[in-house]
Amino acid sequence: MTVYEDEWAFWDDIAGKYIFKHADTDRNVTNVIEAAGVYADLMVIARRKRRAAKIPEGDMPRVSMTAASFMAAGASR
Repeated sequence: MTVYEDEWAFWDDIAGKYIFKHADTDRNVTNVIEAAGVYADLMVIARRKRRAAKIPEGDMPRVSMTAASFMAAGASR
């Protein structure tokens, strides 16, 4: 699957969160990494199907913590 440049951060975030969540539950790391890639691919495809809209004036967007910012927050403790 082709992941476009503007999708890499999204793909990495999804795969990273999947690995972080499931790495300790499965002793076969290869299975976890492969599943993370498949899951991230499916999320990118699902995202491409969605329409984008502008945020109404005065509303604040909700932003979740990315895997990168989560790891950075943990490293600073």
